[in-house]
Amino acid sequence: MQQESKHKALAVMFAMLSVLCMLTIFYFSSKSADESSKQSLYILEILRRILGDNSFSDFVVRKAAHFSEFALLSLLFNFTYFFYKNKQNIFLSTALASIYAVSDEIHQIFVDGRACRFMDWVVDTSGAITGMLLFMLTCLIINIKKHKEI
Repeated sequence: MQQESKHKALAVMFAMLSVLCMLTIFYFSSKSADESSKQSLYILEILRRILGDNSFSDFVVRKAAHFSEFALLSLLFNFTYFFYKNKQNIFLSTALASIYAVSDEIHQIFVDGRACRFMDWVVDTSGAITGMLLFMLTCLIINIKKHKEI
């Protein structure tokens, strides 16, 4: 019984972190293209020193941000489901992150200077798949450690 209440508490915590991640994605997607560029400027300056001053640096920063946001969201969804149901459903969790990516792209249609781009959804979904793989790797490591203790 104590284990069950611990799992429910963890499910609530991961659900809250999932919502926070979704709100953060929404917040960044609400920024105009100019505002978004200004926010990326610090990281861009570092990359420009490494890669040179070109549009490739900007591309890397923007795509890495998309990828990372959705990798984290998928990871959080997976942990939420795992602690809520006490089992894995990697496909549902990853699909939900991908669906949220679609809604994010649609949202950007209404933001000045932003657009709905299929390739951004592909990058987002690739991030979600990576989050799923990180979750599976985490579960594998935990299971290996449990079996070593036996």
